[in-house]
Amino acid sequence: MINTLVELADQQKIQDMIANHAPFSDILAAVTGMVARQMPDALVTFMLYDPADDTISLVAGEGLSEAYKLAMQRRKIGPEVATCGAAAFFRKIIITRSIADDVNWAPYRDYSFAEGLASCWSIPVLTTDDELLGTFATYHRYPYTPEESQLVLSQRAAGLLALALARQRDHHALRVNQQRYQSLFTHHPDAVYELDLEGRFIAANPSVEKITGFSEQSILGLHYSRFVSPEDLEMTHQAFRKARKGLPHTYEVGAYHASGEQYRMEVTNLPIVVDDEIVGVYGIARDVTRQKENEQKLRFQRTHDLLTGLANRSGFEARLAEDYPLSKRRVAVLLVNLDGFTSINDGLGHAVGDQLLQAVANRLSDWLQPGDFLARFAGDEFGVLLSGQVTEEQVLQAAEGLLGVLSRPFEIGEYVLHISASIGIAFGSGTAQSSSELIQHAHIAVREAKAQGRNTWEWYASDASTSVREHIALRRELLEAVEHDQLVLHYQPVVDACTGELKAMEALVRWQHPVRGLVPPGVFIPLAEQTGQIIDIDRWVLRQACKDLPAINAGRTEPLTVAVNISPVHFRRTGFFEEIRQALEESGVTPCLLELEVTEGLLMSGTEKAIDLLQNLRNLGVKVAIDDFGTGFSSLSYLRQLPITKVKIDRSFINQIDTNRDNAAIVQGVITMAHHLGLQVVAEGVENQAQQSDLIQRSCELLQGFYFSRPVPLAEFIRLPQRLPEN
Repeated sequence: MINTLVELADQQKIQDMIANHAPFSDILAAVTGMVARQMPDALVTFMLYDPADDTISLVAGEGLSEAYKLAMQRRKIGPEVATCGAAAFFRKIIITRSIADDVNWAPYRDYSFAEGLASCWSIPVLTTDDELLGTFATYHRYPYTPEESQLVLSQRAAGLLALALARQRDHHALRVNQQRYQSLFTHHPDAVYELDLEGRFIAANPSVEKITGFSEQSILGLHYSRFVSPEDLEMTHQAFRKARKGLPHTYEVGAYHASGEQYRMEVTNLPIVVDDEIVGVYGIARDVTRQKENEQKLRFQRTHDLLTGLANRSGFEARLAEDYPLSKRRVAVLLVNLDGFTSINDGLGHAVGDQLLQAVANRLSDWLQPGDFLARFAGDEFGVLLSGQVTEEQVLQAAEGLLGVLSRPFEIGEYVLHISASIGIAFGSGTAQSSSELIQHAHIAVREAKAQGRNTWEWYASDASTSVREHIALRRELLEAVEHDQLVLHYQPVVDACTGELKAMEALVRWQHPVRGLVPPGVFIPLAEQTGQIIDIDRWVLRQACKDLPAINAGRTEPLTVAVNISPVHFRRTGFFEEIRQALEESGVTPCLLELEVTEGLLMSGTEKAIDLLQNLRNLGVKVAIDDFGTGFSSLSYLRQLPITKVKIDRSFINQIDTNRDNAAIVQGVITMAHHLGLQVVAEGVENQAQQSDLIQRSCELLQGFYFSRPVPLAEFIRLPQRLPEN
């Protein structure tokens, strides 16, 4: 009888706390205390449910250690998750007489044993709508099955907690709605006020004083007509009468500021409806006096770049269209495209990139002559218009000058940045028939400048057929390069990060042109990809690398693997797998010594087909690595499905790794992720000992870069020492 009275008293106290909106933590302590008094041998806990991630977390448990409480945070609910997780999942009472014998406790048994817990019974805390709020649980330090009265007590406790949480949530929602309304009224940037049905002010927000100059206290009880210009008074009366009839209305009106100055306001009247009865009128007003200025700003933005303040492409085209006929077509368009800006933007962040663009704009503006016109087209591309009947010599001098002015370092915050530019030149007296065609010619020329190795200018040929003939000639010469053994392979070593010991190598193609000399891959590879000749080049590289491998490994106790780059178009080509197998059979090379390097973008498109091909290569024994990792848009969920063995971190992330925290964070993330997936990591572009030391500390196992060796011909590679660098 005494226990019953105590329990009733506890329940009454808890209900009073709920009714008075006591803090939930206090209510929770009272509920657990009520149960603990009735069951002194028990440990009483509560776990709060979070629907965002379907987890429960221990928020109350008197007598439990901090270690146990910490371990029971954000535990996913489920049918086999101990006792509380299962109770939350099934939304019913779950009783575990013996934790030691319950397989569902296996993942948590060490925690329970350390805590001395032997049994557990858990009751879900549910709303009347069967919404899960958490679980209420009782532990004993010995195997135990609850009595009926104890279960009833626990259910009552769970019910009280459900009521408390529901009331707390409803009270919080009501408070939020009231505060939202008050916040909207108080902090609205427009003047918001309330009028009674006679048109007198009964409330006003702070913005009223900010906009009109009148404080709330000074206008309360006054009629709105005292602040409206006489010529707009009748229109204002009509708008007020419409709002009183339930019709919102927006209009523009002249008003008087507290200073006596007249200005224009846009006003919206809204009826205030309470229980289907209109009891007043809301007014929302904003100053539109500066609207003309805003319209001018919008016109400026349509023709100007907001970052640099320069004209944008639209503004440039408009200016060119004006100057083109006036200068009798003796104008020049120079497109200035920054080299390497993307790596700065990605490596140091967009804030640094934006500051660099502003600095470039300022430097170009200061350098150009009066009458020249500068614009920012988009990204890292600027347009320069030279008009006034300029000569070809003046244009060339301008191009050289632009390259020179951009070659000087830029100091952006803590960074000293070096950039160059590729410039495309189109001259109005050439074949262009219009100003828009002149810009197109400049775009073609800047692409040619990029292909020439950057940090240069290229003039668009006046005779288009000359350009076409050059393209055809280069294509024919590239075809002859494959047929007449003009291609050569250079090899760059891949070394053990810690010891510098030679572990592998990458085969890199070069074009030994009989007239042009050694043509870098940046010139002919893009052309080969455009024309499809890349497939023949890939095949040659693959066969030659396999052919060279026995000579490279002769006399080595541990043979080196050779990595060959595979273009996307070749990888997707039917019969690619057979070509790999045939190259291995012809050369006698063991498949495990061949590694194919593909880009992550290639694997992310047509993933299922790519996975099948990769699996066939893996079954054959050939390894596959993802090259230039981090420069594409890889999906990590797909990456873990790919049967690959290695990732190669792009050199753009290795640059300044020992001084740039962003680069370092990206590299560390890739290494950690790759190791979790069981993949090896190669860092490309290592150029000094500091980078090597940094990568060793990050557990990167393989390194490649100029610090160890540049790509060298076969004979020179064979003579390389076993450990690099030599000193």
